[in-house]
Amino acid sequence: MEWWLYSKQKDADVKMPTLAIVAVYVVAVVVGIILEIVNWPQNKHVTLYFFLPSVLLPLSLVTCLVFALKMIISTSVNYAETRKYIAKERAIRLKRFARQNITIAAWSVLSPVDQLALNMLKLEGEFPLAPKTPLKIEATEAFDQTPDEAVFSRLLAPMADKLKMSAYQRRDTYVWVRGGDANCVEDLRRALGNLKLHSAQSGKIQFISECPDYSLIGEWIAASDKFIVNRLLIVVDMHGEDGDSKRMENACAFLFTNQYVHTEGEKPVYLYQPMSKITDVEETMPVYLDVGPVTAPKALWYSGLSRTEKYPLMQALDAKNAVMERLEMESSLGEKSEGYRWLALALAADAVKYAQGTQLVANSAMNKFSITALSSQDTHVSKTCRWDVWLHPFINGVMTGLFLLFSLFFIMMITNKPGEMPSILVLAASIILSVLVPAVTGALLSITSSNRAYRDMGY
Repeated sequence: MEWWLYSKQKDADVKMPTLAIVAVYVVAVVVGIILEIVNWPQNKHVTLYFFLPSVLLPLSLVTCLVFALKMIISTSVNYAETRKYIAKERAIRLKRFARQNITIAAWSVLSPVDQLALNMLKLEGEFPLAPKTPLKIEATEAFDQTPDEAVFSRLLAPMADKLKMSAYQRRDTYVWVRGGDANCVEDLRRALGNLKLHSAQSGKIQFISECPDYSLIGEWIAASDKFIVNRLLIVVDMHGEDGDSKRMENACAFLFTNQYVHTEGEKPVYLYQPMSKITDVEETMPVYLDVGPVTAPKALWYSGLSRTEKYPLMQALDAKNAVMERLEMESSLGEKSEGYRWLALALAADAVKYAQGTQLVANSAMNKFSITALSSQDTHVSKTCRWDVWLHPFINGVMTGLFLLFSLFFIMMITNKPGEMPSILVLAASIILSVLVPAVTGALLSITSSNRAYRDMGY
């Protein structure tokens, strides 16, 4: 799904000349009455037949012409309304796509600062400013474990109870470790075994050579429409043994699922469809805000944005007067790091958990922008797009034919002698031609104007 919307579509710039039509009705009836008075026999009493040529026939003829005019005008209306429907249907489809989500059933963070999310939100404690910000996670002594195994054990211990739940035992695990290789898989299996997780030996574990972005979550959300999805993602962003760095070490683990099991006192955290790998933030960010996967986001956590991404993002948020709390990871935690995108996601999940409302998380890698939203509310949108109500050219064509038929009958009644009936052939031809020709004309105008609208909108 591409993140774009049609521009606002214009209404048809045509109107019925109401006053002129009323004047024509009045003139037609007055002229008809005058002519009938002149032609009415002097010694004959006025009967209901007097009003047939003087009132009913003029009214029927003018009404026939009015619907013929409406048939022509409604062609432009049908074109404009079809364009509006196409634009609205596109918006609803994109809103449905944006509201697709997956639940973060559990997550865990390792960082040098306890309660990092609450500190950065200034809800609890004070965040140590640079250069006092601690950058390294304190190592724990474990002679029977490799460094990676020790990190995995510490990281997954808070999630162990969740991972043992039967609903989440059948899962795939993805792991990225800075500077690591496929040997990390065995370290992870041992850590899972130490935590007595049943899937330690049989579960699928995939090592990722490059730190993934949020498009991976988009793939899982797409798969959740058809399959049960349980995904454990582990991201370990630590310093190398022989080098120092100005970035903060961090490690995160997330359990993503589409079959969330609610436990008492626990608030679900929904992660909505990411907008990933975007190269033009100025064009796409207003669209993302317009389709609104969530309402009233409270804070933005962002990392790795270039100036050409950061300022259009802020401009789009300012235009909507949204998200006044904006937290840049680098300004708080040190120089840019690939792991920050997942650390920001974990911190935003903490914010949702602690009732801080809907959160946005944005990052960029290789000049490709991504953004997603987290909320405790599961938002929905209508699955169908309803047409607005207007008279199509076909309906006006049918009405034109009916009043043309009435007019022909009135003329036959006026011109035929009393008791004389037109032939069956004449009656059949009158009915077919008077109704069929305008109706077919209206149907063709409806089809051609609708097709032209779809063609002009790019279909």
